[in-house]
Amino acid sequence: MTRPLIAPVIETERLRLRPLRADDFDPVCRIWSDPENVRFVGGKPSPPSRSWSRVVSSAGYWPILGYGYWALEEQASGNFIGLVGFADFKRDEPAGFSGDPEIGYVIDKAVHGRGYGREAMTACMTWMDETLGRSRTICMIEPGNTASIRIAQRLGYQTYGEGEIDGTKVLLMERL
Repeated sequence: MTRPLIAPVIETERLRLRPLRADDFDPVCRIWSDPENVRFVGGKPSPPSRSWSRVVSSAGYWPILGYGYWALEEQASGNFIGLVGFADFKRDEPAGFSGDPEIGYVIDKAVHGRGYGREAMTACMTWMDETLGRSRTICMIEPGNTASIRIAQRLGYQTYGEGEIDGTKVLLMERL
């Protein structure tokens, strides 16, 4: 398999998934520093240095793994509204939750409730299935994040266990 050096551009009806750039730092920092945006992804706002690490590492997954994260833009406005994609974070916890592509996303609270999460995740899964072939992908979701659980279930994810990460309980889900 030839690994792409950068994320391909994917366009849906309302969204554009594109490679991350250095100038995405400010909106990534804004999203990850807002407690409401990160309530279900660790729960703690990130300092600017961690946001910069996210931009760089998200872009860096592509040449190493053949998949990674995309910048998420609203097509109508061109606004950066989040990050979406796959990674292998080599997690220490929960035990055994690593090695397969892990799908995830964070979307700015300003556009919550518009169906962008489902639209973006569907685009990611379609790309994965068409490009790398259908294989096991995983995700972890806090039990209180009912919107993300519904999206995952609609995409074919099923809960196979429970775990804990940094003291927070999570559902472990897989799509085969």
